[in-house]
Amino acid sequence: MPPNILLILTDQQRADTPGYRGQTPCRTLHIDRIATEGIAFDRAICTAPLCSPSRASIFSAQYPHQVDMMTNHNTLHAPPHLTDALKAMGYHTAYAGKVHLQPDDKPADIFDSKEEQEARYRLEGFRFEAGAGRIIENWFDRVAGESVAEYSEWCAQNGLPNGFPYADPRLRTHRQPAMSIPKTAVMEMDVQDTIDGWITNHALRFFRERPREQPFFLACSYVGPHPPFKVPEPYYSMYDPASIPEPPNFRPTPNKPRANTASFYHRLWLDHGDDWRAWQQSMAVYWGYCTLIDDQIGLLLGALEAEGVLDETLVVFASDHGEMLGSHGLWHKMMPYEEAVRVPLAMRLPGTIRAGVRSEAVTSLIDIAPTILAVCGVEAPPDYVGRDLSPAFADGREFQDDPYRFSEHKPLGDWHGTVEFRLVVDDRYKYVWNVGDLDELYDLRADPHELNNLIDQPDHAATQARLQGRLARWMHETADPLRAAFPGAGMNDEEGR
Repeated sequence: MPPNILLILTDQQRADTPGYRGQTPCRTLHIDRIATEGIAFDRAICTAPLCSPSRASIFSAQYPHQVDMMTNHNTLHAPPHLTDALKAMGYHTAYAGKVHLQPDDKPADIFDSKEEQEARYRLEGFRFEAGAGRIIENWFDRVAGESVAEYSEWCAQNGLPNGFPYADPRLRTHRQPAMSIPKTAVMEMDVQDTIDGWITNHALRFFRERPREQPFFLACSYVGPHPPFKVPEPYYSMYDPASIPEPPNFRPTPNKPRANTASFYHRLWLDHGDDWRAWQQSMAVYWGYCTLIDDQIGLLLGALEAEGVLDETLVVFASDHGEMLGSHGLWHKMMPYEEAVRVPLAMRLPGTIRAGVRSEAVTSLIDIAPTILAVCGVEAPPDYVGRDLSPAFADGREFQDDPYRFSEHKPLGDWHGTVEFRLVVDDRYKYVWNVGDLDELYDLRADPHELNNLIDQPDHAATQARLQGRLARWMHETADPLRAAFPGAGMNDEEGR
């Protein structure tokens, strides 16, 4: 029988939070187990530092612009190749938690009634199952835990306060739109009653109720550690804020795009305070939220282990994108910097993945679906742009001659104050094309905090030309709608190799 698959996704978790990375005091014992008993890809990036575009790439193995999913307000129309292929092999498929690929014409569906949601989503071609909410036709056999309104209703039915952190008006900005802000609060409820505990319980139920004669593909997708940072004890007080040093790139630095200091996210940074002491509590509770999620992951791994199927299961852990958390004078995401685009990615399958492998291969979340299919012995569909990472399972080394990965962004509106960007990274450098603004070039090996923009420096002209050429080729190959406007569009193919 082919291996089972457990795909674990978190939301807005930075690459420096897992304990195995040794970059912060944040403790993640169960994520560490996946990495240390398998492989950790230390140079993984997201295809877009925003939820829906990134998740679209995870499940379609294509870039957001290829599947018309550049913002959080689109519907993913890509064929469900991944689950179709697995179902054809006899897999039972289930999804617990945040989907964020559904149609949504409002900033959030928090205050919709269940009936209003169902009416709105039926118009977009979704179907419903009793007690399971909305799912895309023919994707997963079972889905639950994806509706915030359903969770809020569950809280009310059980005599609990609304455990969805965004429902607390103290944790939203007075500006419009009313996004979450870096303030923190204690959640007065048991951890298993939080929305992330609720999601875990759905995933555990799906695991218990699965058809035992079939292999399973179970996806568990958490809301956290996405802000607002409202968590129960002991997680709220788990880390000492006073011990957290100011990062070298906390403040805006010269020679950066104008959009950085004009953006909505910079205004929210100023609102919270330009003194690092205002941010220490935010960082500490963010780490506590990461540990809370890790403990939930431990419940999943423990359930599989108790039934003797953990070592027969490909476990994939990743986050959809990172979090700026004050770096570069910015809050939230949707920026081309490492804090937002770099993500944790780890996989475990004894007998297939050698334990303790740390890979420096340049990888992306777009590679998850092709890798799952390869491990299951299925050829990837021709429209997949992501690549199979399984050749790295033995020693982690780079496994092909094109060590470039890409990310992109489209502003959510004029209020956002940012510009569209396209970026390319290799095993050392990052080049960012900021449309109508200052471009950026960083030597990530010498300058991991991206303090020194090397754009137009004569000593780096060849590197800049090489990355521009490779970005131009990618934009052409993927039919990027901005390809004709890119200044490097006329560069020949050799310059991008």
